[in-house]
Amino acid sequence: MTSTAQKFFNGFARYVQKPVLAYVPHQPTLNRIFEATAAVTIRPMRGCEQRFTFLPDLRIRRMIPNETAKNLLLYFHGGGFTIGSSFTHRWLAARLAAGIDAQAWLPDYRLAPAHPYPAGPDDCLTAYKHALDHYPAERIVVAGDSAGGCLALNLSTRARDAGLPQPAALALLSPATDLAGGFESRETFRETDMLLPAQWVERAVAMYLDGQDPADPNVSPARADLSQTPPTALHWAEGEMLAGDAEDLAKRLPQVDCQTFKDVPHVWQLDAGWTPEADRSLKMMADYLRKHLP
Repeated sequence: MTSTAQKFFNGFARYVQKPVLAYVPHQPTLNRIFEATAAVTIRPMRGCEQRFTFLPDLRIRRMIPNETAKNLLLYFHGGGFTIGSSFTHRWLAARLAAGIDAQAWLPDYRLAPAHPYPAGPDDCLTAYKHALDHYPAERIVVAGDSAGGCLALNLSTRARDAGLPQPAALALLSPATDLAGGFESRETFRETDMLLPAQWVERAVAMYLDGQDPADPNVSPARADLSQTPPTALHWAEGEMLAGDAEDLAKRLPQVDCQTFKDVPHVWQLDAGWTPEADRSLKMMADYLRKHLP
């Protein structure tokens, strides 16, 4: 049964966030709206400190639930490669990190349209290399939601191709895997997805690709060799446009724990601390991820 709190956030997604995404054409303006909304709707986590690391051309926000944490969660935020930031996703990442005895590092990777592909994946690889300077790979979990899930999978294949060690595990929240939009769910749930308007998804992907072939396996994980992907926690919502991406991914990953949730919007985990549905997803992810950490 859907909680009262989740019903509120479902309505907010459907009647406020989705129309804004659909009808505000300027991505920087959308990003400011997203950050303002996050500031008032996302619940902070008590006792968690925030610090920053500055690399050349890349800022990493560090969320520290526990100073003595032994592990690292490297989290890539979602937002269609064009909006979102470490600020909007900081509390989601912090809660997941707390569940696996980790700090969370959220890189502010460059966004399209100012910085189209491959700027985002390049920045994520830079952040991972920096993480490897401070943590052994077996203590690193790489996570991401939506577009960030795509970047997390890109990171895994890029690390493999560069001869870098794989992280201990991945955590993927409704990941985008095929930027060509080839899965049936993109059409089936085009009108009924609670949060994502199809016109915004198409506009954002076009800005990110900037002419790059979406069938390139370096762009779309659905077209890549994923046989060496680490153990993966994979959660998605029934009836969302990206359900087909997740369902296909679940069949192709060598070791995966799949969980599907009903009557929640795309990346409902942002509501953690407010809704039991979001809290349950993060707890289930953390329970699985801990099995793959020392």
